[in-house]
Amino acid sequence: MVMVPGWSGRSVRIAWIEVTCARRKRGRPRSLRLVLGIALIALSIVSGIGAYGLGAAVSRDLFAFPLETVRTGATVGLLSAIVVFAQATSRQLERAETDLLLTTVTTREFVVGIALAVYSRVALPWLLPVCSGAVGFAAGVRSPSTAVAIAVAVGGGVTLAAVIGTVVVFAWSLVPARVTAVLRQGSVLRYALIGVIWLIGSVVVIVLPLDRVTELARRAPSAWLVDLGLIAVPEIDTVSRRGLGALVVLAVGIPGGVIAAVAIADRVLGEEADAAELTAGSRSLVGDGLSRRLFGRYVSRPALTVARKRWVQEWRVSVAFFGMICFPLFGLTGITLYTSTVRDVPPLALVSIAFVCATGVGQGFGSEVLGAEYPVLPMTLTSVSGREFVRGTILAGVAAGAPPTALLTLGAGLVGSIGVLEAVLITAASVAWCCCSVAVATALGMDVRYRDIYPMPYPFTSAMIYGEIGRASFIRLGLIGVALAAVCLPAAVASVPLVTETVTAVLGVPAPLVRSAAVLLTIGIALAVSRAAIDRAVETYAEYTIR
Repeated sequence: MVMVPGWSGRSVRIAWIEVTCARRKRGRPRSLRLVLGIALIALSIVSGIGAYGLGAAVSRDLFAFPLETVRTGATVGLLSAIVVFAQATSRQLERAETDLLLTTVTTREFVVGIALAVYSRVALPWLLPVCSGAVGFAAGVRSPSTAVAIAVAVGGGVTLAAVIGTVVVFAWSLVPARVTAVLRQGSVLRYALIGVIWLIGSVVVIVLPLDRVTELARRAPSAWLVDLGLIAVPEIDTVSRRGLGALVVLAVGIPGGVIAAVAIADRVLGEEADAAELTAGSRSLVGDGLSRRLFGRYVSRPALTVARKRWVQEWRVSVAFFGMICFPLFGLTGITLYTSTVRDVPPLALVSIAFVCATGVGQGFGSEVLGAEYPVLPMTLTSVSGREFVRGTILAGVAAGAPPTALLTLGAGLVGSIGVLEAVLITAASVAWCCCSVAVATALGMDVRYRDIYPMPYPFTSAMIYGEIGRASFIRLGLIGVALAAVCLPAAVASVPLVTETVTAVLGVPAPLVRSAAVLLTIGIALAVSRAAIDRAVETYAEYTIR
C-alpha cells in the first residue's frame, strides 16, 4: 500500500484495512479470484471491441446514435448507482468498528475512509472495462480526446453517486435520531415513511404521462453527463453548454457532497450516544402512564400489562408495524391508483381501504403472538390467565391500529362522493374489523407449536426476532385475510353499483340505506366472530404445552 501523508493517508489506510477485512471474510479461494480476473479481462476486451465497432459505425454515418435514449439511461443509471452505493455504505458502517476508529482518527478521516472502501469495492472492478470501452469508442470515431471526456463523465458520475449515497446514509441516520429523541418510535416512523413514499410514487406513475417522465429524465442534470462524454464527437449532436454544466456540477457537487457528508456524520456520531441513552432505558410495565390513564378503568391490570409489554416491544423492534404497513401496501396501491383514475372514492373503494388496513393490523399483532412472547413464554403461561393474555393482545393491536385505520377511512370517505353519515358508519365498522382481525389472528397464532418457532433476522437491521419458518406462516396470513373478507362480504357486495341498483329497484329503498344496513350487518358479524375467536384463543392458551 502506498503511504500518503496527512489526513488523506489515514483515510486511505482505513479504506485498505476495511477492504482487506472484507476480502478475508468472504474467503474466496485463489482459483475463484483467478477466474473472476480472467472474466474481467475478457469483458474488457469485448467492451473495447464493441465500443470500437459502435464508434466506427457512428463516424461513417452507418448508425444513428440514440442520444435521447442514452440521456434517459444516464439519469436512471445515476439514481440506481446512488441506491447501490447507499446500500453498500450502510452495510460497511454496520461492519466497521466505528467507536474504536473514532478514538484514533477524526470524523473526516473516518467518513472518507469508509467512502473509499465502498468505492473501491463497488466501482473499481469496473474501471478496466469502462476505460477499454472509452478507448475503443474514441478510436472508432477517430477522436482521442473523446476517451478522456468519457472517462471524466463516467468516473465523475460514479463518484458523485458514491458521494450522494454517503450523504443519504448519514442523513437517514440523522433524521430518525432527532425524531426518536422525541417520540422514541424511529422504526415505526421509518415504515410509515416507506408506505407514504410508495403510495405517492404509485400516484405519480399513474397521473404523470410516461412521455412527461421521460422528458424530465432527459433534461435532468444527470443527463448532461452524456453531453460531457460525447462533446468531442462531431457526428453526434450534443449541447456544449450542457456538457460544460455537467463539468461544473461534478466540480462543485463532489467536494460539496464530501463536506456535507462529513458535517452530517459529525452530527450523527456525536448524538448517537445521547440517542442510545434515550431509547435504551427500561420502563415499568405496571406503573402509571398514559395507557393507565386511558384504559385503567376499563381494562384489568394483567391485560393492560400484557398490552403495555407488547407496545414496548414494538417501540424497540417494530415487528407488528412492519406487517401493518408493508403488507397492506400492495392493496392500498391498487386502490389509490383506481381512485386517482376515476377521481372519486366510491363506496367499494372505501370498504376496501378499511378491509386492507384491518387485515394488516391483525397480521401484525396477532399472527406472531407466540413469537413475540417466545423468550419468556414459560413465564407468561404460568403468570397470566388465557383470557387476560388474549384481551391484552387485542387491546395492543386495536389501540395501535384502529386510530390510523379510522382516520384513513374517514378521510377517504369525506373526500369521496358518499355522505358524511355513511362515511362515519364505515369508519366505525373499520374499528370493529380491526378488533375481529386481531382476534382471529390471535386464535390462529396460538396454534403454533413451541418447537416450530425459530430465531430469524429482522429486516434491515441486525436484530433477531422469533417466528414460525416455512409456508405455514404465510398460509396463516392468508387465512386471516380470508376470514376478514368473509366478515366484510355483505358490505362489499352492497357497495357494488349493480347490486345496489337492483335492491333499490326491487325494494324501493334508497341506495345509502342499503349500504348502511349491510355495514351494520358486518359490524354484528365482526363482533360475533371476535367473541368466538377470543374463546378459541383462550382455550388454546389453556391447553398449550411446551414440548
